[in-house]
Amino acid sequence: MRVRFLAALACALAAGSMTASPGVSGGGCGPRGYSYAGLARASSGYGVAASLSAVGQPLVQRGHVAAWVGVGGPGQGPNGTDEWLQAGLNRAVGSTSKLYYEIARPGLSVRYVELAADVPAGSRHSVAVLEMSGRRGVWRVWLDGRPASPPLFLRGSHGRLSPMAIAENWDAGTPACNRYQYSFRHVAVAASPGGSWQPFAGAELMQDPGYRVTRSGDEGFVAASSLPLRVAKNRPVRSVVPALRPG
Repeated sequence: MRVRFLAALACALAAGSMTASPGVSGGGCGPRGYSYAGLARASSGYGVAASLSAVGQPLVQRGHVAAWVGVGGPGQGPNGTDEWLQAGLNRAVGSTSKLYYEIARPGLSVRYVELAADVPAGSRHSVAVLEMSGRRGVWRVWLDGRPASPPLFLRGSHGRLSPMAIAENWDAGTPACNRYQYSFRHVAVAASPGGSWQPFAGAELMQDPGYRVTRSGDEGFVAASSLPLRVAKNRPVRSVVPALRPG
């Protein structure tokens, strides 16, 4: 998540549909730098959750790709500072797919925490970020129904941060054709701290050139590169999606 994301989100919310993004760069599949495909909501929420999986093993030529749920973003913190919390799957060039979370707080360096390595294509995980009940501005990451982070304080975040479910591509500044196909199922937002999960209604589409979003019938969608990705076959598939518990 970087500064271009805020501009893209602002364009999407103003237009009510697709983001206004630069054209596809020479030698790359999408805009140079960062590109996004997914859903974001202008109104605030107290958490966001989804069941995530990589349909096939992502192909990363440069930089990284990711699929995450999160709240906040550049400029959403106190006095226009950067503040966010996100969690999901990512894969960097030359590496395996991983489960992670990332937190940005005013005056501090962005912190990245790896939760699991060597995540196989097809394995499905329930991921959420949620403000804790009775602890204003304190959040937690959940993975497969269990806490995956300590309580995390985001100053001024109560009732202010926008929820989103996004697939992300970064080409490390050099045009590249990174490909992915991520499944987001049961996307939901928390109506109050601690839970009260509801469908992710009122969200706007983010869809940069070279990437697309296809809605699915299970309160979810698939975000994928426009160029096809060879889906992995004969790989073990694990589905662990217990219900999320209140924070």
